Amino acid sequence: MELARNPSDRNITNWIAYNKKKNDLNQRLQVRMREYLTKNQKLTPEVQTIIAQNTVQTDTQFDPARYRVRMYFDSKCPHCKRMFNTLSSLQSKGVYVEALQIDDAKVSKSQYPIPTRKASKAELKKQNISSVPYTLIADLKKKVLYPPVRGFQSVNRMTALIKEGEKL
Repeated sequence: MELARNPSDRNITNWIAYNKKKNDLNQRLQVRMREYLTKNQKLTPEVQTIIAQNTVQTDTQFDPARYRVRMYFDSKCPHCKRMFNTLSSLQSKGVYVEALQIDDAKVSKSQYPIPTRKASKAELKKQNISSVPYTLIADLKKKVLYPPVRGFQSVNRMTALIKEGEKL
C-alpha cells in the first residue's frame, strides 16, 4: 500500500525484494508439498493437475527487476480483460507492469488489478497501435525494447518471451 501512495525508489526496491522473497518461499513450499504428498501417496489426479499448474519452472526464472511491461488496452475488449490476469501474475513475480487505456470510457481504476492510466494521443501515434491488447516489454539491463506482443498471452508465454529476449 505504501508503494501506491509513495512510489519512491526505496519503496519500489522494497516491493521488488518482498515479491522475490515471497516467490522463493512459494517455490520452496511447492517442492515440500510435492515431497509430502509423494511420501504419503496421496497424489490423486486432481492434485497432480493442481501441482503441475502451480509449479514454478526453474528454467523460466528471470530477474523481475530487470523488466518493465506496458499494455495498451481498450476497456471493453474481452482479450484485454483476460490479459490483466497475465499482467497481475507477472506483477506478483516482481515485474513492474502498467496498463494504458486507449479509449475514452470512464472506468474506475480500482476495477483493474494493476496500475492504469490514460494513454496520450502522442503515445498512441508513436506506437502505431492498430489492435489491442498491445504489450511492450523493456529490458532495463540491455536498454532495449522487445518487439511488440499483440493479442492475449498467457503468463507462461510472456515468461518465455522474456527468456527468449535474454538470449539475444
